Amino acid sequence: MSPQRLSQALAFLGVAAYVFFLFLRPSQEGMALAVGLFVGTMGVAYGEKPFPVPFFLGLYALLLLLQLLFGHPFPFLLGGLLGVGLPLLLYRLRKPAR
Repeated sequence: MSPQRLSQALAFLGVAAYVFFLFLRPSQEGMALAVGLFVGTMGVAYGEKPFPVPFFLGLYALLLLLQLLFGHPFPFLLGGLLGVGLPLLLYRLRKPAR
């Protein structure tokens, strides 16, 4: 699986988790995790090499500030860490050694 496909899958998982935690099993922490996962995974795009997407990184920073002030920052940070970390780890593991 390529890092781009994993990133897309994690974005879809974040949207599905948000809908799940909004309608089926209401949980503020779950929604924070889902939004962090979605926005975090959209913050880095993968082409020849990973590059940051400033719009989504700015949106992540704004949402993090709001979570710090009014919400649940730890699930949001965990979602962002998973969203950025897993595809980046896959990219680093698949990159050919020089």
